Amino acid sequence: MDAQTAGSLKLLKNLSIFTETYGCTYNAGDTEKLMEIARSQGCVPALSADQADAVLINTCVVIGRTEQHMYERLDCYAEKLLFVTGCLPPVAKEVLETRYPHIHIIDPDHIHACYMEVATAHSGTNGVLQIARGCNGHCTYCITRLARGKLVSFPAEDILRQAESIIKAGASEIQLTAQDTSSWGMDRNDGKRLPDLLRALCKLPGHFMIRIGMANPDTLLPLLDDFLEALQDPKIFLFLHIPVQSGSDPVLRLMGRRYTSAQYEEICTRAREAFPDIRISTDYIAGFSGETDEDAAASVEQIRRTKPGKVNITRFSVRQNTPAAKMKKIPEQIKKQRSRELTTAANSVYDANNAEMIGRILKAVVTEVVKLGSVTARDRTYQNIVVMQDIPIGTEIRVKITGHRRHYLIGELI
Repeated sequence: MDAQTAGSLKLLKNLSIFTETYGCTYNAGDTEKLMEIARSQGCVPALSADQADAVLINTCVVIGRTEQHMYERLDCYAEKLLFVTGCLPPVAKEVLETRYPHIHIIDPDHIHACYMEVATAHSGTNGVLQIARGCNGHCTYCITRLARGKLVSFPAEDILRQAESIIKAGASEIQLTAQDTSSWGMDRNDGKRLPDLLRALCKLPGHFMIRIGMANPDTLLPLLDDFLEALQDPKIFLFLHIPVQSGSDPVLRLMGRRYTSAQYEEICTRAREAFPDIRISTDYIAGFSGETDEDAAASVEQIRRTKPGKVNITRFSVRQNTPAAKMKKIPEQIKKQRSRELTTAANSVYDANNAEMIGRILKAVVTEVVKLGSVTARDRTYQNIVVMQDIPIGTEIRVKITGHRRHYLIGELI
């Protein structure tokens, strides 16, 4: 561990701490780990920054607008005892130290090892389980790759030990996360890959479900048969997050993505052959440099053809020091229009998918209280189902789907 991070962690002692976390589920996991380290040193969480002795900001820099927002949040707390971690310090350390001379930086690469000396888990119904950091991708647009570095798979024994702590703390949902979950084990010499890890997790005692985080097509495809076999276990949600980013092969090559649009669709097809109800989520970047009107149309048509249950759409944002920063840019108004076209296609797919669900009876688990008198439940495909009743979290229910609001289903208890 570097001396700066060691010094920062030592300061997390006997303080009330307010946290803000931005970005992905992995960042949320880092915040949870840091708070467990802090608790072991006498710290307690604070409900607001005003009530806190210190503020911890876990940052994201995935797009330029997000990075700027990080500086705005740090400005708000510049007079507090301020800690920062996440993806901003590795890519903008000098800027941080110049702009905030009293800031305390925690290198995210060292959080896991420090946490494993504590290995407790916060009490809650959801627990984040990190299985690796970094990735072996070569995406030309990605600044996260620069922030997180090469793939480092955490040892299976560390992961299982943390999972046991999460389950004992009351989690009914374990969220497996990494920059690329299907790459777990690629950097190790024991021959174990993600399906082996899933089987080991499913053998742990307890009443819980596993949600698998983002898996890239190029690392998932070679182990797809074994992966789909592992999904037979009822402890795993039938939900896949497979980011395709574009329906055009020329654009995928410009992006440095190491698969074709047909290979992504092959994964979708084979997954649905194994599990007809499986829910697939994906990502698209609108207006990547070099994207033509025909390329953009290919992405729209792919959404209509593959019918994903969820689509995350991002307008391309140039990040400094990435290969894509040198490419010719597309005007912002064109990127906005292409984003709208992708959104329109996705919304039409959501409506059609949801309409097919009306009248079906599903088993689900209550996961969240939306507001007084209503709860959210998840079926095995991780579909959001709102039920207008007070039901304790963790309760297994049967519901009849009576309607939808595009981004969630409406169910009645039966």
